[in-house]
Amino acid sequence: MKTLAEIAIDAGLVNRASAAKAGKMAEERRQPLVVVLVRELKVDELALVAAFGKQTRVPLIDPGEIQIDPDALRSIPRDMCARLRVLPLSIERDGRTKVCRLAMADPTDTAAIAEIEQLLHCDIEVSALPLSAIDELIDKGYRQINTAVVMRPGSPTSTMFVTAKGKDTPASYPDSEVSVTAQIPLAALQAPDDVETRLTALVQVLVGKGLITEAELTEALIKLKSSS
Repeated sequence: MKTLAEIAIDAGLVNRASAAKAGKMAEERRQPLVVVLVRELKVDELALVAAFGKQTRVPLIDPGEIQIDPDALRSIPRDMCARLRVLPLSIERDGRTKVCRLAMADPTDTAAIAEIEQLLHCDIEVSALPLSAIDELIDKGYRQINTAVVMRPGSPTSTMFVTAKGKDTPASYPDSEVSVTAQIPLAALQAPDDVETRLTALVQVLVGKGLITEAELTEALIKLKSSS
């Protein structure tokens, strides 16, 4: 398969001098080449994805048709997805072989593919997706799989997940801004000055915005308890 630089050059999106400059910038900044081409050299990302389709056998994906798979997202840390500009679409078994379908802003990035293979120990099937769509869907997907956390009554060091039905199962968030009010029990709204309630609401806001995770909160509570 051609490299990203070769594809961009052949498609007339950059010249050789610009491609070389972008390569040097990407190396110095430790960023994927596609990020430098699109964000710094202002290469049209849709034209770049179209070039993938014309010059390679990599399939293209319509961002609007993607259904985010929470299990696939959980298999790869968010910081790795953001760094490599990849989005796991699904992880399935084909007979005895485990296959990860992976959307990439640069499906020619063999180093990124190898890193995912090493992490998941499975075959990788790649497809192309515009850089901006990758970034947006990573943010959207990981916000959805963040869990709302509330304090279990009578036990300040334990937590539980909540859903609309109140069961101890993971809760997902809508694409838009998380509604804190919808996540707080009615009794809590009737006692806004209660310190414990306010702290619980604060935790929900932080988790909902992706600033902390349930695992990080649990770890902090354990450390706090052990030091007291």
